[in-house]
Amino acid sequence: MRESKFSGQKQLSLWEPLRVRNFLLLYIGESVSLFGDQFYLIALPWLTIQITNSGVSLGTVLMAAAIPRAVLMLIGGVVSDRFSPRLVMLVSNGLRVLLTVSLATIVASGTTQLWHLYIFAISFGIVEGFFIPAAKSIVPSLVTAEQLVASNTLTQGTSQMIVLIGPSLAGLVIAISGIQAAFAIDAATFVVTTVTLLLMKGRLKPNTEMTEQLKLNEESKQALDSTVKKPTSNKKITSIFAAINEGLNYGWHSPALRTVLLILMMLNLFFIGPLQVGITGLASNRFPGGAIALGIMNSAWGGGGLLGTLMPQILQRHLPRLGVLMLILASIQGFGLFLLGFIPNIILASVTIAILGFCSSFFNIVGTIWIQKQTPPEMLGRIMSLGMLCSLGVAPISYALAGFLADLNLTILFASAGGVMLGATILLAVNPSVSRID
Repeated sequence: MRESKFSGQKQLSLWEPLRVRNFLLLYIGESVSLFGDQFYLIALPWLTIQITNSGVSLGTVLMAAAIPRAVLMLIGGVVSDRFSPRLVMLVSNGLRVLLTVSLATIVASGTTQLWHLYIFAISFGIVEGFFIPAAKSIVPSLVTAEQLVASNTLTQGTSQMIVLIGPSLAGLVIAISGIQAAFAIDAATFVVTTVTLLLMKGRLKPNTEMTEQLKLNEESKQALDSTVKKPTSNKKITSIFAAINEGLNYGWHSPALRTVLLILMMLNLFFIGPLQVGITGLASNRFPGGAIALGIMNSAWGGGGLLGTLMPQILQRHLPRLGVLMLILASIQGFGLFLLGFIPNIILASVTIAILGFCSSFFNIVGTIWIQKQTPPEMLGRIMSLGMLCSLGVAPISYALAGFLADLNLTILFASAGGVMLGATILLAVNPSVSRID
């Protein structure tokens, strides 16, 4: 096995980034917020199914959140590059408190209608379009280059541990106290993370030290040179569209980055919707337990994701090339998705979903660090938002197709999505330029 690019770094303790005060505050706040999100992620699909009993309705509600999130992510990346990511996160959290409290009140009153969910989903998607790029780009401004692997692993590992515990607890709370309690808990966690952001000291700026430490490779330097304009100065903010154009040019003129982003877009088209819509359908129509079954399957995803998150830290000196790793993990995900169409009980389904979570988190950690190392700090918000756009921008189409197929038959949904993923992975594997991505 060849040595990976990680092998040139000093291997730090996983807990080293927690010595940095601002990172510690971010870590605490976002962990609490993510715990609350598990309640929202179970409550919204379950509420939609309870009101409509329709896979199409569930798909369109999820699509209503995904469209504005995808459209605004590039703008959110520009805003994060131009202003403090912390400020963007603070404003976003305040708006999400108002949204979740409002929906909890409507649900508690017993007057919930489908149009309420569409408005909520659209509003939440708009806010996330700004929050996600800020949250993805803030970490390199808090830690050193040597701490990147540990900080990303620690953050993602904690996230997966929360996803392991949170969904099952959310399903139990919904079963006992009602859906409104889940939304109220989510709102309370946004308050906590807002406080931790306010406690950060100093103004967060692009980490200029990171530029020296990362030593961008020749391909990345050429991509940066080929942009229409150099990254804008701090003295004058160019138009949003010009700034977006800089990010798009950088991504397009870096062949490896362009290939990775296009592959992410294609594979997520056949994965995001079928998984999220499909497991809600399994909980509602195939397995006993209702919301609790949905929570168990989401927790299985988190459990597998936790193990996947730890792998880059353990194997960082022996990882294969990024292209090879991406193809291996994508083929496993395609096969697992195919199997979900035929699995008869929740135990086997949960094991399969755990494997899918393992693959997803493994690649998320390695891919995020790879992008952070490919990108100069002053472009990071835009490139991270571009990556999220390629991953989540296809979600509206994915949700719509998944909802339609779920209403036809869950087996058709999973088998067709998994089969297409497997076929696409095989076609990519025969292209040597993909496997050579380092």
